[in-house]
Amino acid sequence: MKTIAAILALAASVALGQTGAVRGRVLDRRTGEPVPGVNVVLEGTLRGTTTAPSGEYAFDRVSPGMYALAFSIVGYQRETRPDVIIVAGETAVITITLQAVAIQTEPVVVTSSRREQSLQESPVSVSLLDASSIAYRNSVTLDDALRYVSGVNMTDWQVNIRGSSGYSRGAGSRVLMLVDGIPLLTGDTGELNYETIPTGQVERIEVVKGASSALYGSSALGGVINVITKRIPDDPETHIRMYGGFTNRPSYMQWDWGGGTRFLDGEAVSFSRHFGDVGMRLFVSRMADDGYRQNDYKRRFNGALNMRYAISSYDDLGMTFNILDQKRGNFIYWKDLTHALIPPDNQQGGTVHSTRFYLNGMYNHIVSGSLFTTAKVMWFRNHFSDMGGSTVDNSMSDVLFGEAQLTWAFTRNQILSVGTTGHLDNVDSDIFGTRSGWGGAFYTQDELQLTDALRLTLGARFDIQNVDSLETSNQLNPKIAFLVTPIPGTTLRASYGRGFRSPTVAEAFTSTTAAGIQVVPNPSLKPERSHGFEIGANQLIGETALVDVAIFQTEYSNLIESGFNAQGKGQFSNVTEARIRGVEVSTNIGLFSRALFIDLSYTYIYPRDLTASDILKYRPRHLLYASAIVRAGDFTGGLDLRCISRVERIDQEFVNLGIVKDGDQRVAVYVTDLRLGYDFVASGIPLTASFNINNIFQYNYVELIGNMAPPRSYVLTLDVRL
Repeated sequence: MKTIAAILALAASVALGQTGAVRGRVLDRRTGEPVPGVNVVLEGTLRGTTTAPSGEYAFDRVSPGMYALAFSIVGYQRETRPDVIIVAGETAVITITLQAVAIQTEPVVVTSSRREQSLQESPVSVSLLDASSIAYRNSVTLDDALRYVSGVNMTDWQVNIRGSSGYSRGAGSRVLMLVDGIPLLTGDTGELNYETIPTGQVERIEVVKGASSALYGSSALGGVINVITKRIPDDPETHIRMYGGFTNRPSYMQWDWGGGTRFLDGEAVSFSRHFGDVGMRLFVSRMADDGYRQNDYKRRFNGALNMRYAISSYDDLGMTFNILDQKRGNFIYWKDLTHALIPPDNQQGGTVHSTRFYLNGMYNHIVSGSLFTTAKVMWFRNHFSDMGGSTVDNSMSDVLFGEAQLTWAFTRNQILSVGTTGHLDNVDSDIFGTRSGWGGAFYTQDELQLTDALRLTLGARFDIQNVDSLETSNQLNPKIAFLVTPIPGTTLRASYGRGFRSPTVAEAFTSTTAAGIQVVPNPSLKPERSHGFEIGANQLIGETALVDVAIFQTEYSNLIESGFNAQGKGQFSNVTEARIRGVEVSTNIGLFSRALFIDLSYTYIYPRDLTASDILKYRPRHLLYASAIVRAGDFTGGLDLRCISRVERIDQEFVNLGIVKDGDQRVAVYVTDLRLGYDFVASGIPLTASFNINNIFQYNYVELIGNMAPPRSYVLTLDVRL
């Protein structure tokens, strides 16, 4: 009878041109309290929303027919309400209750397939960091937060996903960073600027592992980091965050270069509210860090304005302006191991002043319940002045980016995405010269639900890239992936894809002298290329544990590496054919009615330099991360442990030529962090306090040649929400 009613409703809508609506509330099954932030998807269409603080949701102007509503949020069991009938001119009211569970496998992600889907629907490995995890660890910049993601290793501030990257000294990245789906790489160095995005603006971070050039193009050779910023809440909100702390004295007296206590502190304020159909968020922050090393201080200011205009139920327009101004000392490497926190004399007094801002806009239009379009544009400017001694090197770069995408669910079992992108780059630099570049791409992806248990994804992207006088490069990057769900709670996946990355302006045209090293350009650089596969499985064990296993392999050709040419000068060149194999295992466990959460992950990689018959530089073979969080009422406590094997190969030329004294000194990494927190909200005070002790055992280690990692630090954080 329901099917007949749906058919009659659909026929009536065609005759009368009318639509219906569905609305309701989502409540906690045990307490009856509203659950805000629940992802609500109208299945069979491309429409989705989230519940308000009152637990309410709504879909207007829905074509009559029969639908299913899916509800998911971290910490609750996913629920689906099938056979929801929409009748022309009427509103269906659906109220649902969710059961809290220890482990949740259905948070929504967008990066792996360029559309919203649940995590278990993703055909590739994806890791998530939400706002609560970032705040819990008091991660001041995004690179701090990434240190706890399975399969991710940081070499100083450069990210390495499953061995795809070593260390390129700030020039080029094999990982693409997106902000709300828009690439954010500088036009000159092509690097990731984590400090540009304040962590207080972040809703979650999605890390896609493996070559993603089939969807995101050049620079996604090793993976994608997509930063999803916070939505503007429906109700006015003021959020104030303050932290302060200090670093421990060095372990050895001869390392204590300045005496006294080295402090760090910061403040951030955000204000959000709606003016009719226009939502607005204003964010400002300041941070200061004296630095634990000589000439390694930082002073940073961030500001952001986010606005969104709900033109109609089918159209919305968004705009974000973000600015950063930072001054810091320029510590490149130590004087020697005896003076591990002091730079050589020729680095003393060096400073870097950076100013960056971006302005982006996004327009979304729902053509129908099955057809969705979006357009994005961005202008990103980066300026820095590198002042060392009597010389000042300036660099200014501009990136203009545009993208249009159409997503069409033309049947309930098939979703097609097509899009095109383009960018223009301009550089005016004392280091890189006056340069320009451009690029464009067309991509498509087809997701087919072949059976209830089998999903097939086919995709391809054609890119063409030009970097000034370098030879114009292009490549077609295909992608194929399978997702199998043989039984509820079990997911099997397999994927294959190709990738490539064009050289950056910095890699091809750098001409400078830094820390006594003369660097010369190489205008003959070629693009890096790769192809690889992943096989994985995801298993839910009862309602308390989730286990994920992945096996992966990637072949690389023409990898761009920094080194020394025959004349003993620094230069980037295509020197490496490489193969990386590995396995990754992670598990999430929730025990004692969600009072105890345990995250464990282990990654093994075999990063082979086929050209040199050796191990690739700066790729540790073993990564073991463990976290435990205990919640008892309003109290939260936890431990984080990072164990990273000793790096087997570094830039040995720096040691052999005597540039970095004692540069071959390195050990395995064992770092433990302690977190304590208390929430005063239940007492009527809108305050959360936390106390962090980082590197609690004062373990001394290096991530990068000649760079001692931070010692123990103590940080107190206060969060106020009004």
